[in-house]
Amino acid sequence: MEEIVRELEGREPCGALFDLLAGVRVADLTEDQKVTVYILARKIEAVAGAIQLEVLNAVEDLTELGMAASEPERALGRRKEFSEVVETLPRLFDQLRRGEIDARRLEVVHERIRHLPESAMASRVEESLVEVASGLNRNQLARRVTKLVAEVDPEGYGRRCQRAKAERRVEFKPLPDGMAQLKAVLGAVEARMAYGLLNQDVAELPSDERTTDQKRADAFLDRFLATTAERQVQVNVTIPIETLIGLTEDPGLLDGYGPIPAEMARELAMQGPWRGILLDEYRHAAAISTKRYRPTAPMREMVKAHGGGVCTAPGCCNPIRELDHVIPWPKGKTTATQLKGLCSWHHRRKHDNYAVTLDESGAAHWTTPHGREYTTRPHQY
Repeated sequence: MEEIVRELEGREPCGALFDLLAGVRVADLTEDQKVTVYILARKIEAVAGAIQLEVLNAVEDLTELGMAASEPERALGRRKEFSEVVETLPRLFDQLRRGEIDARRLEVVHERIRHLPESAMASRVEESLVEVASGLNRNQLARRVTKLVAEVDPEGYGRRCQRAKAERRVEFKPLPDGMAQLKAVLGAVEARMAYGLLNQDVAELPSDERTTDQKRADAFLDRFLATTAERQVQVNVTIPIETLIGLTEDPGLLDGYGPIPAEMARELAMQGPWRGILLDEYRHAAAISTKRYRPTAPMREMVKAHGGGVCTAPGCCNPIRELDHVIPWPKGKTTATQLKGLCSWHHRRKHDNYAVTLDESGAAHWTTPHGREYTTRPHQY
């Protein structure tokens, strides 16, 4: 095997370089060699990312691609938008292809130039970045690009800042170990003011064992939850009866998040009404049937419980928006297992040219237009 030396760091990515990395035993490397291997691995990763972007830029059917990669189609759609850089930022894309910059830095440039009204403006920004991008970290590059965009299109930049306020939102993202992230996208001025206010709250707190980050999080909750004491917020928790009565410590399932500790689930279960769910031999939510075409409200709840609350198309993690008869009604009965919860997009795609069948365990078998087959199974509690 070729020796790991610093001179390799200047080599362009190639198959031989990949083979060299594939045979490396990190435990046998010196500290300096570990740095070299890390740099080379980043180059190979950049090349692989560039190839994916080229493919995405040339592919039209993201449903087929999402199922093949077990990747949410919405995420692929965002990456396809990013793949515009193949054509709009060709010189920076070539740097990605050579491993000189990574995809995250190229994405920082793309998201700031994508709304420029003229391609010539984007080219001017790119021209100013080609010589310096590889030496800047992501935050430094973001500030540089924002400044350049404001300079090449000052009036348009002002208008876009005003329009961007329509994109303000709050997002919820599950994290491991009973935690979650609540992210607010706000106007820069308002966000900076809110952050400064939280820092003032932290400064007024007494010294204790909490870190500054912990105090800031607590200050946020104090400000936010203090105004909601009189409101009723519905939170759905699924908990096995054995856990509820303390015989086991199996986790509960918090809707929109996932598993939570048994003690936390029991505490939440004691605070609201209950609804029983009967499980079959596969530990899937059992069916509630009706002869009516339009499913009843309890049945809609059961279908969502059956799928764990998310779209049952392969690779999709969007919330259920619509119910679909796998076997078209009236031949297909309106039951919780024969109904599948889908997001609006995959409901439409199913009725285009994607075939779906069910087996006796409730698993859905999807066949794509290219003849690929994928299986999704009901949520197991």
